[in-house]
Amino acid sequence: MIAHLIGVAEFYAGSVSRGLTGESTPPAGRLPAGRSNAASSAEGIAQRSIAARNRLGDQLLPAYDAADGQLNRLLAGLRPGERETPCYHPGGLVAAQNFMDLRLKELILHEWDIRSAFEPTAHLSAASFPAVLENVSESIASGSLRWAFWSGPTLPFPVRFRFVIAGPGPRDPDLVVDGETVRMEDASESPPHVTFRCGTETYLLLVYGRLPLDAAVTSGRLAVEGDREMARRFGQWFRGI
Repeated sequence: MIAHLIGVAEFYAGSVSRGLTGESTPPAGRLPAGRSNAASSAEGIAQRSIAARNRLGDQLLPAYDAADGQLNRLLAGLRPGERETPCYHPGGLVAAQNFMDLRLKELILHEWDIRSAFEPTAHLSAASFPAVLENVSESIASGSLRWAFWSGPTLPFPVRFRFVIAGPGPRDPDLVVDGETVRMEDASESPPHVTFRCGTETYLLLVYGRLPLDAAVTSGRLAVEGDREMARRFGQWFRGI
């Protein structure tokens, strides 16, 4: 996981640096912006992370500090006129300043990934909720949430999932799966196929594929109303990466 975070930091720094020179085309070996998804990328990400871990050995943590520091300095040094510069991201072109939120999301979720392996009761930091919720709301455009979405057989109609959250929640509480795409919308007069009732942390872990739907229901963290078959499909569509 640490090796993955090193790779992400190096990739983000390279993408922003190239964007600032006017270059937003994909780097070598990458698909055009907006063409990648979780299904096409998961294996490559895993193999690159394993190779980096083996290569770095006992230099893993120093390499993390160096990569993270370089990215932080680059993002902190963006001038006002540079912040909206389009930069390459596998999910789509992203404004340079948005890599701050994308990096924060990576650190928060992967911290939980690491801690939860040793602490069964590990929690996301409550202080991070506003930032990650903002990232979820904006990430359909940047591709971040779309990377948690694994498309399956296309259904003949859009499926609407509504979240009723006890605590801070997303600006747009409906997730709509339409064919091979997903979008967020305001709750409308159209009745949802499924309504999920949960807390903020459960919502974030669900949409990023960290918490299996059945486990969330069994533990009492999630209440499900509506079409149970569609609820089951949610767990198949949102598996994270």
